[in-house]
Amino acid sequence: MGWWGKIVGGAFGFMLGGPLGAMLGAAVGHSFDTGVKVSAQSPPFGTAPDQERIQSAFFAAVFSVMGHVAKADGRVSEDEIDMARAVMQQMSLDQTQVRVAMDLFNQGKRSGFDVDAVIAQFKSECHRRRSLMQMFVEILLHAAYADGVLHPQEEKLLSMISTSLGFSTAHFQRLEAMVRAQRFFTGAGAQASKPPPAVACSLARLRR
Repeated sequence: MGWWGKIVGGAFGFMLGGPLGAMLGAAVGHSFDTGVKVSAQSPPFGTAPDQERIQSAFFAAVFSVMGHVAKADGRVSEDEIDMARAVMQQMSLDQTQVRVAMDLFNQGKRSGFDVDAVIAQFKSECHRRRSLMQMFVEILLHAAYADGVLHPQEEKLLSMISTSLGFSTAHFQRLEAMVRAQRFFTGAGAQASKPPPAVACSLARLRR
């Protein structure tokens, strides 16, 4: 099951708090409400609780903000939903965890979603780890490109998120150009909903 199981099984144990904790708690609670059995194989506290907290913050932030980005152009396409599911597959989520991730995605789509507060907490929880924050932006860029085009509203939102995380405009532009090249010059453009190897490798490192 890996540490993703601890997010579902132990989310109530260490109380992430803030908007991320509220969303994660609501998503897990919804899984209970819909009759999904949450695994109890993982204890609430691991050997590295700080690491679990960071991973939980990443989990809650990436799927909720992914939903927010997908909705930025006014509608969520099937390609964008497929991309979210592909990232879940790369994370090796089980049925319960997928339900939680999709609930977070749907929370991000809502009109009252406070993206500024979510990004601020994510930055604080990950202790400004630049590599983790960059991976976060890269995944969001791939999600935005899932339907084959980066819409102006999506680009504006992603640029704001990148700036809030401490990246310069030039750095964001380099990331956007890199993702665009990966999607359209390495064959990923033909399979828009499939994350490229670079994302898969980053997620594998995060699971460790």
